[in-house]
Amino acid sequence: MKTQILAFLTLLFLCASCSDDNSDPLEKKTASYDVYLGGTDNYKACYWKNGQQTFVPGGENLNGIQIVVDNNDIYLLATNIEPITQAKEWYFWKNGVKHNVAEYLNVEPNTATDNDKLFLASQIKVNNGDVYFSGVIRHYNPSTGQNTYQHCYWKNGVKTILDSHANAILSGGLEVFNNDVYVASRKNFQYNNPTMPTWDFGYYKNNTFHVVSNSLMFQNFIKNSSNSSEFYLSTRNPNPSYFSQYIYTVKDIISGNDIQIPANIIQSGITDMHTEGTDKYYIGKDFYFKNNTLVQMNNSSGFNTISHFAVKDQNIYTTRLHPSMSSVKFYINDVEAQSLPDISKGCFNSIFVVKNN
Repeated sequence: MKTQILAFLTLLFLCASCSDDNSDPLEKKTASYDVYLGGTDNYKACYWKNGQQTFVPGGENLNGIQIVVDNNDIYLLATNIEPITQAKEWYFWKNGVKHNVAEYLNVEPNTATDNDKLFLASQIKVNNGDVYFSGVIRHYNPSTGQNTYQHCYWKNGVKTILDSHANAILSGGLEVFNNDVYVASRKNFQYNNPTMPTWDFGYYKNNTFHVVSNSLMFQNFIKNSSNSSEFYLSTRNPNPSYFSQYIYTVKDIISGNDIQIPANIIQSGITDMHTEGTDKYYIGKDFYFKNNTLVQMNNSSGFNTISHFAVKDQNIYTTRLHPSMSSVKFYINDVEAQSLPDISKGCFNSIFVVKNN
């Protein structure tokens, strides 16, 4: 069963960065960057820094899903590899010290027989040493004798309740922008049509909810690392007939305006968007657009399916799957940097690039 689960896990990678007078152009261009890659190898959570692998203590049978570096502190988030246990669990390490997320948040953990006490948006955000999580907990209310669902975010383990409902709430992602906390959410479900319910989709800015649209789903918060005035929210349509154009809308949260994605790009079936400086990158299955310029993956070995994409100072980092779904490789500017031969035992799940001063 590990093989079945890990084969579908998402990916992300690293780059080796060393430089001398005889280094090639790729090394010279990337030597001033540390690239961290979070993931799993031989069913153990781990990360790589510039190709050097570190297994985190107590990471057996856990899947590393996200790595973040903040002020030289290294954070790795992991979940259990199901179905070793049916109870969903989350853990994170800070500089190699392991924390059980449920304990850290002071909430009841899931159990094999009661698996919806905690639903965590599976991401960790770190901003100047402050650690954030978001999710939904089922909370027993002694005054009513009933369970309610609380949509919350936590800053350094301290809970802020955004909303409470008798029925389940669906939480999206979290982002911190200019010291404000943004949490995506779907709420106010209507079941007039049992085959396709409707809802309000939007985001909380701190504790205030802002409606974005009806019946769309959260895709991603998008920050421009080189422009502190740009902050976007992308959505997708839940109807399967729209999956070929995965990103449906992109809203500029600061201005409130929708970003107009060029028609030729959105019709191509884009799955993600990144921004850097004045450039916008639209990522598809085996291609990406830089603004309006198409870049097609064309690797002779077949590693053309983009699993993850990152950009830093116009250096392009991609992880790409083989069509057999058996192995994965990591590329820097279309040059292979690292590979995992068997993604049934491990995978690259997260890239984080740090520019050295």
